[in-house]
Amino acid sequence: MPPPGARGIAARASGPGWTHTAEGDGMDAGRTAYEPVGQDPDPASVRRVTFVPFLPGGLAGAVRRGDGVVRLPSGVVLPGEDWILDTAARVPLETAGYYRQRVHPFAWDAGQQRLYAWLDGDRYRGRRPHAADADLVVADAGTIAGMLPQGPERRAVLDAARSFREQDDASYFADNLRLLEPAYLRATTPEGGSGFGREPEQWRARRSMVVEALHKDGTFLDVGCANGLLMDSVRRWAAERGRVIEPHGVDFAPRLVELARRRLPRWAGRIALGNALDWGPADGGRFTFVHTLADCVPERRLGDLVRRLLVELVEPGGRLLVSVYQAEGGTAPTAAERLAALGVPVGGWASGTGPERTATTAWVDA
Repeated sequence: MPPPGARGIAARASGPGWTHTAEGDGMDAGRTAYEPVGQDPDPASVRRVTFVPFLPGGLAGAVRRGDGVVRLPSGVVLPGEDWILDTAARVPLETAGYYRQRVHPFAWDAGQQRLYAWLDGDRYRGRRPHAADADLVVADAGTIAGMLPQGPERRAVLDAARSFREQDDASYFADNLRLLEPAYLRATTPEGGSGFGREPEQWRARRSMVVEALHKDGTFLDVGCANGLLMDSVRRWAAERGRVIEPHGVDFAPRLVELARRRLPRWAGRIALGNALDWGPADGGRFTFVHTLADCVPERRLGDLVRRLLVELVEPGGRLLVSVYQAEGGTAPTAAERLAALGVPVGGWASGTGPERTATTAWVDA
């Protein structure tokens, strides 16, 4: 699916989230035309979005309001917002204290100009505005559906769970491309262009643990390099420790590869376009260190990725590095826990100096 090309239009309402009580009455009265959607509607036509959030492990979530009624996070697209980049981040934070990593639309109500989308993410307790006291109820999709009022939201949870569970590789990568490429490109800082919304000192605090795995001089491949900031940072941080590291990068987003080449012209020939699951250098070469994020691929494919990188891209005596980044308050397993769950022998691990579990790296010796 292509990135959206237009901004959303705000509906007449008093504000985001649960203040729009009229929406529930209309939905439950059955005056909707809920239909599955295979591609995004015109972004300018989306006035409201209802979300089905999923947490690590695949459980669904909904919010229990003060009156005891359980509802899905929902809100309007505010003036100037892009529903994918802005509304899908703001509304779950404000209504559910939930931070989204991925977003996938699965149904559309043309009459109400309402989009239904599932989210892949986790609880949040960071510095962004969010509902810290939200009662986020987490359970399997069937249980959550049974808690919701009669109407489209019940169907939405079950449809979302099916879509979430059955998503194939192509759809996963399309979702990531549609969200990450425009988000990174509109960032105003190098850190933002690499998916990190904090200051340079925080970037170092939550990323420099990567160099703990670099036990000798050599080449370093960053799988999912975005704008190339980590490539350059690892080289500098390693140099402070007396290590000589030659950085390389690969990313599946064409415009991010172009950006990285512009930012790092002396390494432009070392930055390639490709997918983590099948890319390899044209010369068949390998790297001393290969670094990847666990979420570069669908969770069910992480074992495939780890095995492939170890066998095909890490040179003998080198190391595969796997990192897990998550927002403050997140509950996802650390990098070492993810590898151990796959039965992969972990050679060591390190964590960033920020809040606990927000940034971890584990490595495997080749």
